Amino acid sequence: MSHVRGLIKIIRENGGSVSISGLAEESEEDVDDLIPLIEACKLLGFVVVAKSDIKLTPKGTRISSPGVSSRAIIRESLPKIEPFKSTIKALSAGGKNTEELLSYLQSKKVLPENSEISEQMLLDMLLTWGVRSRLLSYDQESNRWILVA
Repeated sequence: MSHVRGLIKIIRENGGSVSISGLAEESEEDVDDLIPLIEACKLLGFVVVAKSDIKLTPKGTRISSPGVSSRAIIRESLPKIEPFKSTIKALSAGGKNTEELLSYLQSKKVLPENSEISEQMLLDMLLTWGVRSRLLSYDQESNRWILVA
């Protein structure tokens, strides 16, 4: 999440729009490393990409405003995108472990079966986004996920 906030901050400091190459230069990151972050920002509705320019959306402008909780905005955005949308549906019936969640997401075709997506990758993604945004809670001892009220 901090990388997303950093990207948004650079775009805001450039008047709300910056070229991908300009973003790479200012962030001192390789363009190939920025692409997944840009995609995450797009999925969350924080930016739009037109040709080689990245522009903040109203939501992106809001998240980059002083005094605004980026965690709250991310928490409100996650339930609208996969795999979080289906994860929430799965957990609304009760807690599940990571293996059960992976199986559920694959059965619903949210995540492809026989793919490179492993339990560990799903665990890392849900911890990074779901737990940090306080949308999900995870008990490491029991390997159980639950929705946060």
